[in-house]
Amino acid sequence: MLQGICSDPEILPTGETFFLFPAGTDYVYASRFPRKGAHTGCFEKKHFHKIKEVNETPEWQPEPPKRTVEIERNKIYSAKLISCGEHSKKLIDKTYFVIARGAGLHVDMYPSAELKGMLACYPVHWFGNFDLVDQETEIESVEIVPDSVMEEDIFDQPIEPEFFEQMKLF
Repeated sequence: MLQGICSDPEILPTGETFFLFPAGTDYVYASRFPRKGAHTGCFEKKHFHKIKEVNETPEWQPEPPKRTVEIERNKIYSAKLISCGEHSKKLIDKTYFVIARGAGLHVDMYPSAELKGMLACYPVHWFGNFDLVDQETEIESVEIVPDSVMEEDIFDQPIEPEFFEQMKLF
């Protein structure tokens, strides 16, 4: 991927830096974003100056591979956050209190063992060093009704049919 500054005010704003993607030998696609599909048009290379190569490697590490972590539901664990999205990188490498959610693929993350003020819900493989926390009170299991359960009528009285007239089409 290339990056260059536009020098022709008739095609694009001058002095603005654009990402450039080759389109043959003498033409480039110009984009404000580092993605070819978001280009603003195809222009001759001569309309850009200070063209330089840009490193495409991301600064942030990719997500770790998924692994099975055996933790029990309704048990509180202390665990170290070893990976997360780039938007919440300030939370990484700290120990939090977690409790398994649903099938155990995600955990709710809290700052204290009292489970007050939930911070986030992350995949369980983003955590490491799980230690069971001694609990004073038992956490009640919350039963979730599956979507396949049919809804019952919520009306107490049946609806009486009103007079209607059926019309014939033919």
